[in-house]
Amino acid sequence: MSPSHPLRQRALWHPRYFGLWLAMLLLWGMAWWPVRWRMNLGAWLGRQMLQRNAKRRRIMQINLELCFPELGAAARDAVALASAERAGQAMLDLGVLWLRSDAAIQRRWQVHGREHLDAVLNAGRAPLFVTGHVVGLDMGAAAVTVACGGGVGPYNPTNQPFVDAWLIYGRTRFGSQLMTRQDGLRPLLKALKAGQAAYYIPDEDHGAAHSVFAPFFGVQKATLPLLGRLVTQGRASALPFFTRLDPNTGIYHMYIEPALPLPERASPQEEALRMNTALEAMIRRDPTQYMWSFKLFKTRPQGEPDIYP
Repeated sequence: MSPSHPLRQRALWHPRYFGLWLAMLLLWGMAWWPVRWRMNLGAWLGRQMLQRNAKRRRIMQINLELCFPELGAAARDAVALASAERAGQAMLDLGVLWLRSDAAIQRRWQVHGREHLDAVLNAGRAPLFVTGHVVGLDMGAAAVTVACGGGVGPYNPTNQPFVDAWLIYGRTRFGSQLMTRQDGLRPLLKALKAGQAAYYIPDEDHGAAHSVFAPFFGVQKATLPLLGRLVTQGRASALPFFTRLDPNTGIYHMYIEPALPLPERASPQEEALRMNTALEAMIRRDPTQYMWSFKLFKTRPQGEPDIYP
């Protein structure tokens, strides 16, 4: 679980972090810029990061070739470039999310499909928001936390204490609680049983040991078969959830879909397929919002060669 006041650690004021505090001061200043200025700078920053990171660029190319074989190379490169721009814009918007007032932040998002969340709440079930690694992940988590009056979500610690402290602060300022992989499923199931909302991001590759293979954009992907257990044991309903950043207005549009139907006796492969299909459908709406730099297909079925260099 996350600490109550992550920024009040005395260690963060060591002189070695003074440069990072200066960077946070700059981020705070940019949080007050006109939206178009910040969007333009964020797009430029995203392009620079893509151009300077050949490994990341290659992973994105491979993923897009696998997922969109119907597109030509130029079209896939355009998606990769736009995805990098959206990532840079969302990164600068962390200053808004972390440092502006609640009212200023909530003017930056619009929630669509609230009726699907209300249906779940009225049925006495916990909402389990199922999403992928989109660039607006943090803003989306804040929006659903506000909508539900709290919730729980995953967090993977980095090896940078200063960065960890700010990420934890930003992700808990609206009342959310964070859980790491080391916490296991028990705290998450406990929270769902208590009726709390949860943010579930199942599109990472966690290896073959605990995964099943199911198609994702037509490619077999190692997928954790946990959704059925979370829904059944947590007395929850799985709501597909997608966040889209409009680069023209700077508004984050959050789309809540109807609860995902899961047969009571579905096999792990069928559960994984239904979940991957829902994620894919959301991503296809605007592929530029997705973080294509993850090694989505790192784990291969037995006998298949590695995909990534």
